[in-house]
Amino acid sequence: MRIDHDRGELKSSYDALLPKHEAVLTTLYRQVRGLLENHGFTPTIKYRIKRFNPYYEKLKKVRRGEKGGESGTITDLLGLRIICPFLEDIDIVVDLLSRKFQVVESQRKGSQHSFREFAYDSVHLLIKLENPPEGDKLPYTADVCEFQLRTILQDAWAEVEHELVYKSDITLPNESIKRKLAALNANLTLSDLIFQELRDYQKQVRHSGQKRRASLDERLNQEEVITISHGGGWQPAPANEVGPLPSPLANDLERTMLDALKAHSHNEFETAVELYGDLLQMELDAPVRALVLNHRGMAHFSLGNYESALDDFSASTALDGVNPRSWCNRALANRVLRAYKQSIEDYNRALSLDPVNGEGLFGRAQTYCEMHLFTKALEDCELVLGQQPDYLPARQLMESIRRGVFGGG
Repeated sequence: MRIDHDRGELKSSYDALLPKHEAVLTTLYRQVRGLLENHGFTPTIKYRIKRFNPYYEKLKKVRRGEKGGESGTITDLLGLRIICPFLEDIDIVVDLLSRKFQVVESQRKGSQHSFREFAYDSVHLLIKLENPPEGDKLPYTADVCEFQLRTILQDAWAEVEHELVYKSDITLPNESIKRKLAALNANLTLSDLIFQELRDYQKQVRHSGQKRRASLDERLNQEEVITISHGGGWQPAPANEVGPLPSPLANDLERTMLDALKAHSHNEFETAVELYGDLLQMELDAPVRALVLNHRGMAHFSLGNYESALDDFSASTALDGVNPRSWCNRALANRVLRAYKQSIEDYNRALSLDPVNGEGLFGRAQTYCEMHLFTKALEDCELVLGQQPDYLPARQLMESIRRGVFGGG
């Protein structure tokens, strides 16, 4: 069927408008990149202008009302693809984009297909262009850009599928090949889900670890060892703070670690010490063994077993000497045991590994205060407040030193 536009004339128009389309798309890319980086995301972003031949073929479908041109408008002349590591990132990025740009249409591709078909999920957004190219535009194109959001695995599948299925002029020959493609699709989908479960698990463990760190401060406050209390009122983690490791990945090591962390988070320190001991009987790589020793040291510390805590922290630093937190823990135990010189050396070691470590700076300030080296303590407090102006414990310690030593604020 004849279309109302001469191919040669269309090609000339396409070439003439190409620099304008490139400028609009480049500006859009920079806006998206800046938006996502400002919110802590650094995904891969690709962008492209639909080449003339695919545009012309789609134009013919639009004119004939064929499948692939049902909307009567070509909305993917400009395209931008955002590739995220994890499934949850896609929803977060969609929300950020929706707040920044005017979304004309949103669709989750693949959701309408059965599990036997080869389509793979991705989110498509049509974003209205704020500053579309001025003057003439190509027939049947809209002033929008199509955003595609996929995980890394989704993008890999889409690229391969595009070559094997979409671009191929050969029909897939038999059911066996179709079943293999469907199985690959299912495996990639499952892999995405497992990656997300692992990420969720890491977040839970990290949050639980922060709670355990707070318990050290709480213990010191109760014993009145540190000059100035941290305050804050630590609360034990709820029962579901650290959930089970996603099956089928769990084994004895992971289950025992989970049980130990859960006991630790609920102030069941004796049980935690016992479980950490069970872990140390297993074959562990040096970094994992150092981690377990560090955690057992924290549990011993919470029980008031400061010598045992120091032994574990020392063993941890011997196995993994580049972890500033282990050195800070050892410095803390030495301060409680009044080994002030060693405590300062340990804090210095931690700060040599991480010079902006606020925990190390404030801990060293507290040790200096115990040693009556008040000028040095004040200097460290000022460094902490330079990084965290609203860090109340450092400000309180400074005020306490100035009132007690210098007789004023």
